Amino acid sequence: MRPAVNDAYVERLREEYSRLKGVIEQRLEEFKRVDKSSGGKLFEELVFCILTPQSSAKRADSAVRELSERGLLQDGRSREIYTVLRRWGVRFPARKARYIVLNRRKLECGKALPRILGVDARATREVLVKEIWGMGYKEASHFLRNIGYDGLAIIDRHVLRGLVRIGVLDRELDVSNRKRYLFVEERFMEAARIIGVPPEALDLLLWYEGTGEIFK
Repeated sequence: MRPAVNDAYVERLREEYSRLKGVIEQRLEEFKRVDKSSGGKLFEELVFCILTPQSSAKRADSAVRELSERGLLQDGRSREIYTVLRRWGVRFPARKARYIVLNRRKLECGKALPRILGVDARATREVLVKEIWGMGYKEASHFLRNIGYDGLAIIDRHVLRGLVRIGVLDRELDVSNRKRYLFVEERFMEAARIIGVPPEALDLLLWYEGTGEIFK
């Protein structure tokens, strides 16, 4: 049996959304303004999303900035990339450095990314999960949201915890496979309808609940 909706928490989220709506909408608009024809910019965002699992998003962002400024995203060897990732505290730096190099070759430093991006968010996500090293459903959803796509959920620990508190899940689930990820994504969409906010706004709202800031 599913738990009852936590009306008090839902009302709290509504109040927080009302207070943060301007900031959230500004951030979402920034995502939509990303130039989807710029392979280099898309590749930077792709790398950021590959680095974030089990790591601080801000540390991952700092690592990407350094890699980009030093030209290592475009030409760096795996060992050089690994050194930067490790210095910024990115988890599994050797594996993720290898992913960056493999994806750089496959995507021609990002030039191939605009050709992969389709109109339909979910269909594009399936392509990314299949084709990109180190990219599961969460990472692909994160990447697509950050370049302006709608209608996807980024299921991380903050979101899972929030969905349990809202009452659309009875416990935090392992979303490492497609079936469970899509199941929880439907619960996420239900939670957005209950609260009365766009799904993209709910993601940032639950991230704020967990971290005290709105990032990306």
